[in-house]
Amino acid sequence: MPDFSNDLPPNFSLDSHFLNLDRSNLEEMRRLGYQFVDLIMDSVLDTQKQPFVKDESPFRINIPEQGNDISELIAEVRSQILPRTINFHNPNYVGHMDSIPAAITIWADALISAINNNMLSYELAPIFTQIESQLMQWFGELFGLGSNCFGTLTAGGSLANISGLLLARNWKQPQSRTRGASNHLVAFVSDAAHTSFEKAMNVIGLGKENLIRVSTNDRGEVILEELEAAIQKAISLGKQPFFVAAIAGTTVTGAVDPIQAVGAIAKRYDCWFHIDAAYGGAGIFTPKLQPLFQGSDLADSITFNPQKWLWVSRTCAMIIVKNKQHLIDGFDSELPYMNESTLNFGNLNLQGTRRTDSLKLWLALKAMGTSGCRYLVERSLDRSEHLRQWIETSPDLELVCEPTLNIICLKSQNPQRTSTEIRQQWIDQGKLWLSLPLWKGDRILKAVVLHPYAFQD
Repeated sequence: MPDFSNDLPPNFSLDSHFLNLDRSNLEEMRRLGYQFVDLIMDSVLDTQKQPFVKDESPFRINIPEQGNDISELIAEVRSQILPRTINFHNPNYVGHMDSIPAAITIWADALISAINNNMLSYELAPIFTQIESQLMQWFGELFGLGSNCFGTLTAGGSLANISGLLLARNWKQPQSRTRGASNHLVAFVSDAAHTSFEKAMNVIGLGKENLIRVSTNDRGEVILEELEAAIQKAISLGKQPFFVAAIAGTTVTGAVDPIQAVGAIAKRYDCWFHIDAAYGGAGIFTPKLQPLFQGSDLADSITFNPQKWLWVSRTCAMIIVKNKQHLIDGFDSELPYMNESTLNFGNLNLQGTRRTDSLKLWLALKAMGTSGCRYLVERSLDRSEHLRQWIETSPDLELVCEPTLNIICLKSQNPQRTSTEIRQQWIDQGKLWLSLPLWKGDRILKAVVLHPYAFQD
């Protein structure tokens, strides 16, 4: 064997960073792990009664020439980093679609990092390839896509929506995989749809001017007559419609488009039908919301993010397709350095290297069961109903629209106080942390009731 006798940098210990082959530093590694467990428990999870943000002062990273002692670094994280984070664990934080993670998914993330397998191929992640493929079929069947469905986990809902548009383009114009896309293709989403659809049109080479946004009603649901009229107008101008999306849980109001009707329109004009259920998809677990998903069996693809309303730590999102072959044909890639006779997710995804997030999703589902998922979703609906009732009895506030999910939009009806002023006062008082989105030309207040203990007092 060659002699690797290169000099270590001063104050650098290999055993401080890696487990030695002789296990001589096993207990040191264990103590390091326990320090992080204590840090997470004491300074992250047990902060429910602490401010939304403790320290808003600037921070400098200051990378040294010589490495710092790891215990000192943990102390610096405790004193300098964590006070500057947004405290989602405060149950009065209801600002965005940011859930606190179920405990098992926090520790599963650490386990995933330790295993460090790569979802590029079966060869690099055999057990996790099996888990992910079965989970994708399980979720697909849950949404009614049938036994031939499949999918892949992605790093967020934006990437899932981009993937959906790419699959649609390559389905409508298979030649675009080799020769590029036609600029005659046009896609249709509501004006309440996520901004990722603009990104997607840019990424797949069609340009966001070919994304047609359709008007919505006061709740944020797409107006069907406007959708069909927009498609017919595009056709009259020589354009080729190829993609129609229904949104199940819009970013601002949490509206759910009439999925059955939107799907029927998409099929009438030979368009790929996509459902962006990144947020609202968790509603499929409760009979209270399942009627909203009638028609989801018409979908060619669905985006769903368990990292939002299913309390799985980031990142955990997915795109599911009704026809597995569309996923294979749509990405049309090969891994010549891997065994092509096996299932390799690197051929079915815009990403190459991916974390094995299927492990924490599987653990969460196993730990909670479908009944636990149903209970948590329904609990958040109940919590949001408490907030809605409080708003209705307040002389200074009014609902912007009737809620569909656990997202409550409100605004000031006091001419002496703007919604912006109310929001800041509530944050300063530690009362509530709400977001301030733009909706129909006005700044409104939005509450996303995800914390399991929100409004318990």
